[in-house]
Amino acid sequence: MRTLLAILLVVAIAVPAFAGGNPEIQMYVTFDPGAVVSRLDPVPYTLGNAYICMSEIGAGFTTVSFATDVDAAMVLSASWATMLPGGLVIGDFATGITLASTECMVGEIVCIAEGSFVWNGNPGLITILDHPAYPREVVDCVGDTDEYCVLSNGGVFMDAPPTGECISPVAESSWGGIKALYR
Repeated sequence: MRTLLAILLVVAIAVPAFAGGNPEIQMYVTFDPGAVVSRLDPVPYTLGNAYICMSEIGAGFTTVSFATDVDAAMVLSASWATMLPGGLVIGDFATGITLASTECMVGEIVCIAEGSFVWNGNPGLITILDHPAYPREVVDCVGDTDEYCVLSNGGVFMDAPPTGECISPVAESSWGGIKALYR
């Protein structure tokens, strides 16, 4: 009995140490930095922007790691830049990047990167991918890590396929289904 109590005590103390202050943080591609707009139908051969933003931030964050894929067939030129204060960047957007801020980033929506593109009229996607060394890692303001989910990618002249990642298990069930589990 003492062994069982000791194990439960260790688990109770250790489990919160692995969870940071952002258990539901979301990352997404948008064409409007103030909202989730995952589709753009631009005039061909014009300059436009895409943003990578975070929401459901909770306790704030200082560092995030990810990669991006931009369909080459839809752009004539593309470049990315960090939007975080301090501009600390390790790596590159295509193969894996870590962006760090010199401030704790809090708010309803925080855009972390801006891409500038010249669209050529072909459809394509801007996709958020896992960083090869730090997949989906976001570090909160006290140094704890969490995983973000990808809410949506961006489509140009097309709808981006749903990611299906940022869905609450409770939202998928009815109250009747939940109550049936306890009968």
